[in-house]
Amino acid sequence: MRFAPGVTLVSPTLDAGLARRIIEETDPFSTRQHLAYPSDHDGAQVHLDAYFSTEALVQIPEFASWLVEDVVLWMTAKDLRPQLIFAPGTDAVRVFVERLSKAVGAKPVYLETKPSGRFGNTIEGSVPTDASVLTFNLTSLTGGRCIGFRLPEAATHAGGNVIGTAAIALGTSPINEELRSRFSDNLYIAFHVAVTNHNPDACPANAPRLRPWQEANAEIIARLRK
Repeated sequence: MRFAPGVTLVSPTLDAGLARRIIEETDPFSTRQHLAYPSDHDGAQVHLDAYFSTEALVQIPEFASWLVEDVVLWMTAKDLRPQLIFAPGTDAVRVFVERLSKAVGAKPVYLETKPSGRFGNTIEGSVPTDASVLTFNLTSLTGGRCIGFRLPEAATHAGGNVIGTAAIALGTSPINEELRSRFSDNLYIAFHVAVTNHNPDACPANAPRLRPWQEANAEIIARLRK
């Protein structure tokens, strides 16, 4: 169900009326962008043509609660009972994961996430051997790479057993097919968003000035707070 150009509700259990309120009142989708992600040059980088700020969604506690409840509904339907929720260590993600962890009786564990958006290697919290793990991120704009590969691989390397993966918003990318194949029966997505990415050497000739992705995110949140 599409609410706005580029934003589609895909969770079958999230009430359409509530989902519409979330999108219309936060207005989290910004198009015609040319954004560097991650914003440093310490490794591979892609450029985004749009940005969807799930960070804006969690600014409103009521909306965060509705989304947490929907993830819990999915986990219950799939009989997923993780001992740990493994997620990036950003402030916005922590707000959501703390609520989700409390709701399902799991412990939060965080992977170091640098200000640029790039993952580090340090894990905050313990991962007992063979502990059941749900990997989670608010947004996977590069097409499922983080929730499909980087987070599960880090959790597994730390000794955990990944039983499912989830994100509130998933961008557009061929990687999505690999994500769905890897987690065919235990993948949660609330919204699909039309955010495509390309390699820096494939930028269109008429692309806007390149900016860090944080600028678009900050603009969306500032607009919400007016």
